Formats: sequence, structure tokens, C-alpha cells
Amino acid sequence: MELLADMVANRVADRLANQRRLLTRPELAEVINVSIPKLDTMIRDDEIPVIRVGRKVLFDPHAVIQHLATQA
Repeated sequence: MELLADMVANRVADRLANQRRLLTRPELAEVINVSIPKLDTMIRDDEIPVIRVGRKVLFDPHAVIQHLATQA
């Protein structure tokens, strides 16, 4: 199972290699293939790294994927 998680993380990281921008909640939910309510739960439970700019919540996709890969 861990090998599969690593393979998925590497594939997603490769797809995002040329994108160095921050993502919104809907964009990140699509990238990591979870629903927005599930993403909100992950944010609330501090399961993923978050960047807060005022009231806006943004994500560095590389940091999120790396964090999820180490947690799997």
C-alpha cells in the first residue's frame, strides 16, 4: 500500500513540476482527488500544510503531496 501511495505521489508531483503557484481549495481537492468537505476536514485536523493570506486559504501543491506521502 505504501508503494502505491509513493507511486501516486510521484506521478502527481511530476504533473505539477512546471506549476509553482498556490492552489485554492477546489483546485487542490481536484489534484489530490478528494471532495471539498473531506479537504475541509483535513484542513481542520491539520493533516495538510496550509498558507493563510487574510481569510483566504491557499496550498503549495508540492508541500501537500510531500506531506501526504510521508503520512501514508
